Amino acid sequence: MRLPNLVHAAGGALLLALLSGCAPSDASTPPEPSSTFVAPYATDEEALAAAEEAYAEYVRVMRESYRPDASDPSALYTVASGGHLMELLSEFEDRVADGRYLLGTQSFDQIVLQRYSRDSSSSEMIAVYLCDDLSGLSIYRDGEKIAPDEPIPPTTMQVVFDFNPDSKSLLVSARDLWSSETC
Repeated sequence: MRLPNLVHAAGGALLLALLSGCAPSDASTPPEPSSTFVAPYATDEEALAAAEEAYAEYVRVMRESYRPDASDPSALYTVASGGHLMELLSEFEDRVADGRYLLGTQSFDQIVLQRYSRDSSSSEMIAVYLCDDLSGLSIYRDGEKIAPDEPIPPTTMQVVFDFNPDSKSLLVSARDLWSSETC
C-alpha cells in the first residue's frame, strides 16, 4: 500500500521540527558563570565551634545593648540578621523609650549541632540547640526591679545562624524556645 504524498510531507515536517530543537544555534550565547558558594567550615565540629563563639558574642552584645545607659543599637547589626535583627531593633527602641534595662548575668551550655548546611545558601546555615540560662537576669526601670518575680529557669533554645560572607561571621537569624522544660 502506498502512502499519499501529504503523509510523507507531514512526517518530514515533523522530523525537521523535532531535529531543529536539538541542533545548537550559532546565535546562542554561553551562560554566565555563576559564583560558587564554598562552605566556610570543613567539619561539623568546626561549624559547632563557630556557632558557639558567635552565640557568645551575641550574648555579650545583647547585654551591652540592655545596659541602663545604652542608646545606640548599631552593635546589634554585628550579631543578628533578617527578621530577628528587626525584632531586636524594635525591642531596643521600645526598651529605651520605656526606660527598661537589664542587670545580671546570662550564660549558656550544652550546645549541640542540629544541622550544618553546606549547600549554596548562606541563609540558615547552622542550627543548634543550647541550654540558655537567663536565671541571673532581672529587668529594671528607674533603679527598681520590675521583673521577673522568680528567676527564669534555664531552657532549651534553638538558635539559627546565617553566614555573612562580607564579615565571614555567623549572625543569629532566629532564636526560639525549643522546650519549656528546664535543661
